[in-house]
Amino acid sequence: MHREGLSKTLSVSNFSSQQLDCVLEKCSVKPTVNQLPYNIGYHKNNAIEENNKRGILVQAWAPLGGSLGGRFNSSMKGECAKIGKRYNKSFAQVALRWIVQSGASFTTQSKKKEHFQEDLDIFDFELTQEEMKILSTLVV
Repeated sequence: MHREGLSKTLSVSNFSSQQLDCVLEKCSVKPTVNQLPYNIGYHKNNAIEENNKRGILVQAWAPLGGSLGGRFNSSMKGECAKIGKRYNKSFAQVALRWIVQSGASFTTQSKKKEHFQEDLDIFDFELTQEEMKILSTLVV
């Protein structure tokens, strides 16, 4: 598809470092994005670093929880909500901001326009290093 001009870039999903290395060794077009389950409740500490070393951006799927890693439990939501009060933000906005500040991007879905607008309203505040550290320890 890339050779034929039908796509400008290529992406992969759920690739480990070893799988990425195999692809990078054999392919002529490097993937630009690796979609991974990545959120405050489920993340591998070195996922961003390992993908960055290869020039690949991590894009979080299920950024607010999902089947892999489960939904956010009440203590996760509570901690995000507590931090969010300082910035007048929802627990979801705090969780999404954590992803961005960690060096990843995300994709979300919703049937409600307000939720999409809320998901995008995360660029007018920044979590402190201490808040990032607290949220990073909430892994299931």
